[in-house]
Amino acid sequence: MKMKTLEEAKQAVVEDFSMYDEWLDKYEYLIELGKNLDVYPEEEKTEDKLIKGCQSRVWLDSKLEDGKLWFRADSDAIITKGIISLLIGVYSGREPKEIAEDDFGFIEQIGLKENLSPTRANGLVSMIDKIRELARESVIEKEPEVLTADDAKELAPLYDNVVLAIKQVYDPEIPVNVYDLGLIYELVINKKHEAYIKMTFTAPTCPMADEVLADVKKSVSDVPGITGCEVELTFEPPWDQSMLSDEARLELGLDDIDK
Repeated sequence: MKMKTLEEAKQAVVEDFSMYDEWLDKYEYLIELGKNLDVYPEEEKTEDKLIKGCQSRVWLDSKLEDGKLWFRADSDAIITKGIISLLIGVYSGREPKEIAEDDFGFIEQIGLKENLSPTRANGLVSMIDKIRELARESVIEKEPEVLTADDAKELAPLYDNVVLAIKQVYDPEIPVNVYDLGLIYELVINKKHEAYIKMTFTAPTCPMADEVLADVKKSVSDVPGITGCEVELTFEPPWDQSMLSDEARLELGLDDIDK
């Protein structure tokens, strides 16, 4: 089953809440949400997982996997447990950047904050802030950093290994790897050894685009020393044959044609 977009998930919450006229019924709905939370192991309810600013104890943990941020949570209060369940139900499994940049405006739409006690309302704000904080921490920095000579020396072999990994992925319609085809527009490795790749395809209608993107991400993620990888698709500028490497031109026999 395809996951809802963030906007679809938020709208679904708004619609669910609109089904109830009384806030007592809405509280019951929140309680039911809390009951559906996955079990949070007691031994993992450590001090560093507690959200500061909540009257009740709320534990929140996150894991970055395949570019998506997944949350686990629990609380020792039934209403609060329902609130954190509502939040992670909307945001878990999404890209950190999408979470970090969202305004959480659907909370205002359903009137949740205004209908909570002051202490619970403050707790809600703390939960939102913590989710944003975890998302920001998980965003791979894409901008090139100012590197020292030692940094550059350290990253050089890692960069070479990443290029070799990308060269293991081939275009589904042309017998040349995506790197020599000139499909890789940008490759950045930051000081945390996280890789950011911007790439394209020879045509916007490539039927295997998702599979190739996934293959590039997996191939790079498997490089020893790489701690994270994000692959972004773009069609600006459009690809053309001038982007082929010399090796690709020889492989495709284009040099002979030019002569």
